Amino acid sequence: METTICKIGDSVGVIFPRALQAEVGKKYKISKVKDTFVLTPLRSDLFAVAADWQGFRDAVTDEDRAWDEIEE
Repeated sequence: METTICKIGDSVGVIFPRALQAEVGKKYKISKVKDTFVLTPLRSDLFAVAADWQGFRDAVTDEDRAWDEIEE
């Protein structure tokens, strides 16, 4: 699949083919690796809402801790 970089005002942009099913308004982080542009979806911080994690530490079992401490 191919697309072309277009001039949009003082910037440039890309039109995504419909087949890629890109969501309008979705935000991405863009990186450049040599001559390749990489778009990565922005996700909310997993730990942003402390209430979501309330009681989590109490729910961790001794078996869970043992798995975390396995040496390779």
